[in-house]
Formats: sequence, structure tokens, C-alpha cells
Amino acid sequence: MATTGHDLVYIGAYTDDGVPGITGWHRDAATGELTAAPHGDAPAADASFLAWHPNGPWLYAASEFAGEVLTYAVAPDGALTHLGTRPTGGEPCHLSVDPSGRWVAVANYGGGSVALFEVAADGTLEPRDLVRHTGSGLDPERQEAPHAHLAQWLGSDLWVTDLGIDQVVRYTVVDGALHRAGAADFAAGMGPRWLAAHPDGAVFVAGELDATVVACTVADGVLRPGPAVPAALELPEEERTYPSHIECSADGRFVYLANRGPDCLTVFAVAGTRLTALADVPTGGRWPRHFAQVDDLIYVANQTGDSVTVLRVDPDTGIPVPTGAAVEVARPACVLLPRR
Repeated sequence: MATTGHDLVYIGAYTDDGVPGITGWHRDAATGELTAAPHGDAPAADASFLAWHPNGPWLYAASEFAGEVLTYAVAPDGALTHLGTRPTGGEPCHLSVDPSGRWVAVANYGGGSVALFEVAADGTLEPRDLVRHTGSGLDPERQEAPHAHLAQWLGSDLWVTDLGIDQVVRYTVVDGALHRAGAADFAAGMGPRWLAAHPDGAVFVAGELDATVVACTVADGVLRPGPAVPAALELPEEERTYPSHIECSADGRFVYLANRGPDCLTVFAVAGTRLTALADVPTGGRWPRHFAQVDDLIYVANQTGDSVTVLRVDPDTGIPVPTGAAVEVARPACVLLPRR
């Protein structure tokens, strides 16, 4: 894998006038602390998600309310040079690059669609397909229409969570076009937002609207939802809980889920497809939208708390504890760690 020769963490954020949507930060691997980098900032509007190219010096950003995907070249010192902009056909909130580095898929929350781009030799993107979902769901405010929230490659297949229609849709790429290869239905009003693939093959899906996690099996490309568990050990009665980002630990022993409302990371122990909640750990900020883990450190983007906080995971229990390290970032939406 090609490297860019720097240790910068990039943070994508929703923007106001004069605020860069992407900021660069040096990371101390020992303490987890972040310090502002002299290079690495870019004026991207509402950079709701960031992703690396797997084998080229390029970074991609979803510019949500501009309806665009942005391409940047990353210099050895971490400086970002804008290479190009492409419309996505909606309002994108997530994107990912397939493992081969050939395709970039974008989930348009606004517009309920999925866009496919092909990566050119210089890292820029060429539009190839746009597929619009149809339907609605139980919640009249959040499910009045499709809302694609995640477009994640699992191998050569693309899995798309659609919060608006309670489905996870699987696509394959055939002759440069997205081919719908199946869909899994979830409970009415569940609102699938994010999914995490376990090393042993299970898939865990976070329901934003009913505050659950659903354990799924996958066989022959077919996703089969199983039991649902509450999104937190203790769900507050005085306010709703809105799960956001979910990830499996590298060793597969634990699943971590960010919960907005109680503003915590909930830790689950994994046994096959069974999840057991172990702890709700405060993130130290308000409205945790996204987090990223490297080694024993977790970086949490607290969107309305205007901060990125750092937690350290106990290697035995899997439970993170706050380190006290934090940086101020206006409306952070995504943390992109150095590519490894």
C-alpha cells in the first residue's frame, strides 16, 4: 500500500462561513493527543465524510449540502490539493472506496440514491451510475422518502443502508453499473443507519430510529436479520436515543456503538451473532456522530459538542475510558485516521 509519509488525522466537519470543512491534526501515537498541523486544512463545504484511496495518495470528501464529492491529492507533508469536484445527484452523507481502488460509491441521504464513480489514473472521479431508491417508512418525519445513509464495500459487493425504507440493499458492479442483487427488510420504523462487518462474517446493523442493534448472518450474499438488542445498557427515559456509528474491534471480541442523546459509546461483547451490552461510556462531548479506532485509542467526533475526544480501550475488558485529551472542532462529522 502506498503511503503519504505523514501522521495527519483529518477531521471533516459541517461548515459556517470561513470555517474549513477539513482540518489536519498531528497525532501522538503514545498519548493520543492531537495538535493542529500547519498543513492539511481544506475549504470543503459540509464535509460530512472522508475516505482514503487504498493505494494512491488521494482523499475523497462528501460535501453534503453542496451535493458534491471532492477529490484531493495528499502531499508528503499532508497538504491537500483539490483535484476535482463531481455532483453526486443528491445530498451525500457517506462514501467509500472499494478494496481494488477502482470504484467510489456515495450514499445520498437527500434524494435517497446511490452514485457510482470510477477512479481515473490521476485519482479523479468519472461518473458511472446513479440508482434511486423508492418507498417510504413508518416515521412520517424521517421516513417520508428513501434516505440512503451508508454505502459500504464488503469485498466487491456494495451494501447500502436506507434509513427511509428500512432496508439494507446489496449491489454488484456489472459493466460499470450498479446491479441490485438483493435487499434485507428490517422492522418497520427501525431506520438502518450504519453497519459493521465482523471478522467471522456476521453483520451488525444500527437502527437510528428505534435505538436497536440487529445481528445479521450472511450466506451466499444474502443478509438475514436476526435478533435485535437495545442500543445501550441504559436508555434514558427523558429523551430519545439515536445510534449513529457502529464498528467491530479488530479482534472481533467487541462491538462499539455511538449513541446520540445519552452521548455515550456502548460496548458489546460478541459471541457469534449474540451481543451482550457491557458498559455505556460517556464520550466527553455532545452528539457523537462518528468515531475511529486505531490500536487502543478511539477518537470521537462530537458534532454539536464541537469537539473530538480521545478514549483508551482496556485490552482485557474492551471498555474505553476517557484520556482527557480533546480538541475543539466546530461541528465535526468524521474522523479519518492515518492510512496504515
